[in-house]
Amino acid sequence: MTRTKLMRNRNSLVGISVKSSVSLLALMSGLVAPSFAQAQTTPEPEEDRTARQDTIVVTAQKREQKLDEVGMSIDAFSADQLQDRGVSNPEDLIKLIPGFTYTRSQFDQPTYTIRGVGYFESSLAAGPTVSVYVDQVPLPYPSMTRGAILDLERVEVLKGPQGTLFGQNSTGGAVNYIAAKPTDEFEAGGRISYGRFDTVEASGYISGALSKNLRARIAIKTEQSGDWQRSVTRDDTQGSTNFTAARLLVDFEPTDRVRFQLNVNGWADKSDTQAPQVLEVTPVNPAIPLDLRVANSVLVNPGPRDADFDPNIDFSRNNKFFQASLRGDFDLSDNVTLTSITSYQTFDQFAFQDADGTPARNLHIIPRGDINSFSQELRLSGQSLDNRLNWLLGANYANDEVEDNQQIFLGESTGAFVGPFFFDTFFNLANNDIETWAVFGNAEFNLTDNLSVQGGVRYTEATAKYQSCTTDSGAGDLATIFGFIQSLVAFPGPPPGAGECITLQPDFSTGYVTNELNENNVSWRVGLNWHPFADDTLLYANVSQGFKAGSFPTLSASNSGQLDPVTQEELLAYEAGFKTPIGPNVHLNGAAFYYDYKDKQLRGRVLDPIFGQLERLVNIPNSEIYGAELQLLWTPVDGLRLSANGSYLKSEIKRNDDGSDFFNFPQRVGAAIPFTGNTFPHTPELSFSLDGQYDWSVSEDLNAFFGAGLTYQSDTKGGLESADDDRPANLSPTAGAAYNDPALNIDSYILLDLRAGIEAQDQRWRLSVWGKNVTDELYSVNTLVIQDTLSQYAGRPATYGATFTVKY
Repeated sequence: MTRTKLMRNRNSLVGISVKSSVSLLALMSGLVAPSFAQAQTTPEPEEDRTARQDTIVVTAQKREQKLDEVGMSIDAFSADQLQDRGVSNPEDLIKLIPGFTYTRSQFDQPTYTIRGVGYFESSLAAGPTVSVYVDQVPLPYPSMTRGAILDLERVEVLKGPQGTLFGQNSTGGAVNYIAAKPTDEFEAGGRISYGRFDTVEASGYISGALSKNLRARIAIKTEQSGDWQRSVTRDDTQGSTNFTAARLLVDFEPTDRVRFQLNVNGWADKSDTQAPQVLEVTPVNPAIPLDLRVANSVLVNPGPRDADFDPNIDFSRNNKFFQASLRGDFDLSDNVTLTSITSYQTFDQFAFQDADGTPARNLHIIPRGDINSFSQELRLSGQSLDNRLNWLLGANYANDEVEDNQQIFLGESTGAFVGPFFFDTFFNLANNDIETWAVFGNAEFNLTDNLSVQGGVRYTEATAKYQSCTTDSGAGDLATIFGFIQSLVAFPGPPPGAGECITLQPDFSTGYVTNELNENNVSWRVGLNWHPFADDTLLYANVSQGFKAGSFPTLSASNSGQLDPVTQEELLAYEAGFKTPIGPNVHLNGAAFYYDYKDKQLRGRVLDPIFGQLERLVNIPNSEIYGAELQLLWTPVDGLRLSANGSYLKSEIKRNDDGSDFFNFPQRVGAAIPFTGNTFPHTPELSFSLDGQYDWSVSEDLNAFFGAGLTYQSDTKGGLESADDDRPANLSPTAGAAYNDPALNIDSYILLDLRAGIEAQDQRWRLSVWGKNVTDELYSVNTLVIQDTLSQYAGRPATYGATFTVKY
């Protein structure tokens, strides 16, 4: 039996419809509703699930503080809240955090964006704008973050530049996952779910003391599922999940003043890559007849599951991650602590990506690569004797070695023809060696009991050594083309041979491009925190500056100029906000911000005489972002918890310093045009989330709950050139800044999740049923031109199931 037939047979066992999901939730509600009508009491308070904001502890400034005492915009969620909202992987955070978006490229690379600050770049060595940490240990590249959500205590999302404490590459913000720690007493728990597409999710942990001074905790989770995508041209499916992650934590306290924390973790992802949905056919070379399988691939009114892909191909990944870190805390006195954090991590990537969304080999990609990363942080922190001053001084070193190898298949694309020549397959190769040094300091001083000032500064030096080229596959077809080009200019040297580099140097020789990028910067932050009333209200204002390091690309390069780096970007942020309780049952948070953005990094495009229009890294000299956020937490009656989060965001590309427009090549026009006045891609203007849950007692030993969550994102776009709401669609390159391409628009969407269940009064066990995207909304996470097609990557369809959780 073939793989696709096996997956199809597995899926045939599940025939539940969306209506069945809603009915199942209604049934669970109906089972417990009669008892609710008779109940006279509400359940005992669940401290983890219903904790007030002023009791939430965060480590945003690398020390424990109450959330209401930190003068910056932070979203923090406990493990129970993550479970309630169905957050099981990083992209699910869009349900919780307005202004946060997740995008995946055709090279299977994720991009996280906060408040419009993101870097949509598919190179493995591309640093993020949103840094991700687990217990203050960095995951320096987005590809490493897949398994971060495992046995957590909470997650903290910090908005705005965080360079002073979290380093460069955090201009948008930082996500810090806090793992659940080893316990003094024995604890154990497990969770198993079964859902649509034969999805089985299982996780468990064991924690406790091994001796007087030694504690340990081990956690593991796995997700296995059948295929969720289906071909629209034949009886075939793909999209299975095969993911497993595990972590071992060991805490050792040899003395009262010395503490060690060992973290060994890893994950393996053998899940299928996702096939896109074709929206339009856009031939790269209109003079070449289009393959009929491509011409007939446009989907009309597709559902979330509908797609197409090449038959008889295994699309499973083989991605692996391993990390080991050791933290040591040494109390030099009652008020001074020396902290060392050492980490080593490695990531290996292999995947097969059908990037074109057709049954033809229009664009297939095999991204291979590996990352070896080492980091060391050493810092001193302490308090003054009168506790008015908290301070921190430190240094950080990191070294990353990244090998990136992209195998590209274009054999059935019009882009595979160059004049009378034809080529099929080639490789993009790149090696990066990145070394970073930094020193930093941070302090907060209480001027009075109600007023404090804070500040931080970080100096960073970074060196990136790079070698890259595009090579012939070994068949000699691409080498022949470039040998012919060399003959046209009478190049005296030998032509490239089969399997050799074909990237043209300035003198028309071919070979590896070698380069080096040396940069330094100073990130800083100053802020004022004021508690004007006795009710813990906080008013704050900050000014901060952050940087994202420059980087080199991995891409198809016919000439060395395409492999030039982008230089570091700079973001100057102004933010003011408040955090205030309104009576005992309401909490309101708000912030307004303005970002002055210099040299924003972006994948732009150039018109190449050999490959046609190709991507190239570019800096946008001037742009700006401004917006506001509001969060409401409300407990109107015992047992009922409501929350609302909203974000307004506006971005714009400004004129260059000399008053000229910013020019670049749009994806579907062969001439450079100005983009001044356009907004950023993947930056919805409005986003909000609503959530509510009611808990009540069914009996002395049993509680019940019912909840719902709603997520909204307004229109955005997949490229700089797609139409803004206040501009007419116009595909003429002579229309100047009014040029727009509505085909790249990403429509607004609303996602509805439901949940209901019962649990023991002592919370030792819990049974729930749930539905995600229960209306089966078709929504896009990215839209882009891919060779001869314009395609979108759809979000997951309706899923539903049941979960049982037990704790000891």
